[in-house]
Amino acid sequence: MTFQNPSVWLLLLIVILPLLWWRWQKRSYKTGITYTTPVQLDLLPHTFRSRTVWIPTVIRTLAILLLVVCIARPQKRFEKTQQAADGVAIELVVDRSSSMNAHDFTIDGRAVDRLTAVRRVAGDFINGMGSLDGRSGDLIGLVTFAGFADSNCPMTFDHDFLVSDVLQSIEIVQEREEDGTAIGDALALAVERLSSLDERVKSESGETIQSKIIILLTDGENNQGDIEPQTAADMAAAMDITVYTIGAGTNGWAPYPTTDVFGRTVMRNQPVVIDEETLQAIATTTGGRYFRATNTKSLEEIYAAIDEMERTEITQRTYVNHVDMAVQSVHLAGFTIPPLLLVAFGFMLADALLRSTLYRILD
Repeated sequence: MTFQNPSVWLLLLIVILPLLWWRWQKRSYKTGITYTTPVQLDLLPHTFRSRTVWIPTVIRTLAILLLVVCIARPQKRFEKTQQAADGVAIELVVDRSSSMNAHDFTIDGRAVDRLTAVRRVAGDFINGMGSLDGRSGDLIGLVTFAGFADSNCPMTFDHDFLVSDVLQSIEIVQEREEDGTAIGDALALAVERLSSLDERVKSESGETIQSKIIILLTDGENNQGDIEPQTAADMAAAMDITVYTIGAGTNGWAPYPTTDVFGRTVMRNQPVVIDEETLQAIATTTGGRYFRATNTKSLEEIYAAIDEMERTEITQRTYVNHVDMAVQSVHLAGFTIPPLLLVAFGFMLADALLRSTLYRILD
């Protein structure tokens, strides 16, 4: 409970209550009865009235105390905070062609293939881990590609499902007829998924999309599909979609698992071929940036940089409502407190009734 300023200073009137109490108590003992013979009063029996003669004075004091509190304008403050988020729509586009099987990345000191490292870092980017804060307020989807593009997960706010059930389940292609690198088709599919989001997001969550971005990761060059990468980049630019491109792989050579003549799996170095020129052109066309990830640490730094550049804007509004407790009832801890002014008048009425009946004093 708070008091309105400057009315709160009227609470100083409470200091006169002891003086009033003393005055009323002194007055209550002025009356008496004349006896013709000496009487020892303390031997007389005590009645209920004599034992409770102080009650009207207490009630009157409480009435005046509450009146003083009422004119000091006691108020109960109720706050309601609302948050409005202008989120970022993010489409992750991940290469899962056979070249992603190169073991030139590490996790906890152990060599792993590129896709395993991407699953780990992209999952941390979504849910937050280490230097990554997570994208809790964003709509995120997943597109993967090899010889053809596939939408693995529609745009969703259910990030746990996206990471645990979808992202962690994608695998490198095993069939030769599925292999390849269809960068243009994958990028065009991601653009299509992002292009019709505004109305859906507004109707489902009441929020708005601040920006739309695509994070495209590949370790090769476009050699499959019907749509050229530059054509897909032009489509993204026309839809005001920013594309960040990542070239994954060490410089020069990378170890790939192969089977020797004895049927054993061994690592053999093969040249790394990444079409950096095309990836740079896609990023430039859409207002994004091109990054090169040569190990797990640099991949984490890249996602952290994108995370910093594309942040969700959260607006917080606090609404404050003041209830004047002198004239309005208030609900606190499951109880209803009636208007204090009404309680004060009730005490005054009780005082008047008691003094005119049970505790009446004859002058």
